[in-house]
Amino acid sequence: KELEEEEQLAPIAVELLDNELGRFIMNSPRAEAEHRDYPPLLRQALSLARRMQDPLIEFSQLCVNNEDLLCLRFHPLQEQVNKEELLHALELEFINRVNEVGVDINRCVAIIHTTTLAQFVCGLGPRKAAYILKVLKQNNARLENRNQLVMMCHMGPKVFMNCAGFIKIDTKSLGDSEQYIELLDGSRVHPETYDWARKMAVDALEYDESAEDANPAAALEEILETPERLKDLDLDAFAEELERQGFGNKSITLYDIRAELNSMYKDLRTPFRSPTVEEKFNMLTKETPETFYIGKLVQCRVTGIAHRRPQGEQLDQANPVRSEETGLWRCPFCQQDSFPELSEVWNHFDSSECPGQATGVLTRLDNGVSGFVPTKMISDKHVKSPEERVKPGMELYTRIIKIDIERFRVDLTCRSSDLSDQNGDYRPARDLYYDHETEETDRKADEEAKKKQARTTYVKRVIVHPCFHNISYKQAVKLMESMDQGDVIVRPSSKGPDHLTVTWKVDDGIYQHIDVREEGKENAFSLGQSLWINNEEFEDLDEIIARHIQ
Repeated sequence: KELEEEEQLAPIAVELLDNELGRFIMNSPRAEAEHRDYPPLLRQALSLARRMQDPLIEFSQLCVNNEDLLCLRFHPLQEQVNKEELLHALELEFINRVNEVGVDINRCVAIIHTTTLAQFVCGLGPRKAAYILKVLKQNNARLENRNQLVMMCHMGPKVFMNCAGFIKIDTKSLGDSEQYIELLDGSRVHPETYDWARKMAVDALEYDESAEDANPAAALEEILETPERLKDLDLDAFAEELERQGFGNKSITLYDIRAELNSMYKDLRTPFRSPTVEEKFNMLTKETPETFYIGKLVQCRVTGIAHRRPQGEQLDQANPVRSEETGLWRCPFCQQDSFPELSEVWNHFDSSECPGQATGVLTRLDNGVSGFVPTKMISDKHVKSPEERVKPGMELYTRIIKIDIERFRVDLTCRSSDLSDQNGDYRPARDLYYDHETEETDRKADEEAKKKQARTTYVKRVIVHPCFHNISYKQAVKLMESMDQGDVIVRPSSKGPDHLTVTWKVDDGIYQHIDVREEGKENAFSLGQSLWINNEEFEDLDEIIARHIQ
């Protein structure tokens, strides 16, 4: 902005790009060799600029060593895919995109960092591509037509047929050439169909092919300047004629030729656009909608307390209160209670020293996003002031309840009820392939396991009696093996804290277990004031042993 105003320079557009690729390339051996005198930060900036100009070229820099390509993060689950299969899929994608865009061999010779594209041309591969570039460099020559791939680079017929249509030549830059310039060498049209393209140009211009001065090359040059005249051609009839001549069904090929003559080697890739607000947020935080969402549990650090400063009417209506115990005055906004005189409270307002009422807790997440916990979201219990519960530097476990991507801020809650989320209010939505039936089966199994555990869990009781033991059923049976006939053990019951079990030895290996219900209990651990066996009431354990057993 200063350069625009002071130096009267044109506005400089600033774009935000992900620097993951740039950070890797700046330390790569290839970048260090190419720009040995550049510091790492400058090499990273250069990589970012090249990526914005042509991302395909810059990403291909990692294809010198395939392992380097896997250093980039394409998907959160890419580690779960077999490494060889992932590399093969990425290689196929490079081949498809490079051949879709085309490769200017002369540019690869002149600009060293573009040479990595040549290996992906169909029919070449790394070895043949390196050989072609080496021949052109050694002969200090440029590729002026596709036929030189055979004559100068000694390319075989099969390789030529595979790659010729994907190697483009900038015919406009060959004005000083002494050789014949074939305009179609700068298009996606394959050399074996050049005659069909010239035929389409002649027909579109309605030239007389039988005339002695008929010049298909001139017709092609003219049609490239006025390609709209091609739209009236009946390509279906042309395709039928070719099929009758034994060339097979070439309808798709003819339509592709017409599209290419309309705009030779048009870049079919999606044009660059500035990242959206969501993309900027994900780029800077390294988060995605799958990793950062409403309801996620996050850990954050307290950075301060937020206050709302009182305004004019609030100050006019302020009512300071004097403490009866200390005799000091308290500010009604910031709750400071160290003012010996009422006038000092008003001076506190007038000097703008009052920060205002505390509204919540300011925090910062690990990814750099700012967080805010409103006072009412600090605890399920009433919190008068955040300072009562938190201090700067404290770590908090919170749950996200709102995301403001434009301000890089989230609203949080650390209430126990929200963290436990018993009702599933913050549970993320399941995808279409989530197995709800298995989840329900697992839930029922967990409930049964908890019930079974509850049945076998004994609450330890505080009962003073010589026959009482805090032991389980198995322990009681084992203990009775060494006891005499008629002996009694009173123990906690698996039915709950309001039941007891009386076990007595009938004979060796024979035991009776009697359920005793308690009523009038003071607490869960004490003995009930009345004991019941079925419909019969007893006052204490001694009466049960005397009347019911002995």
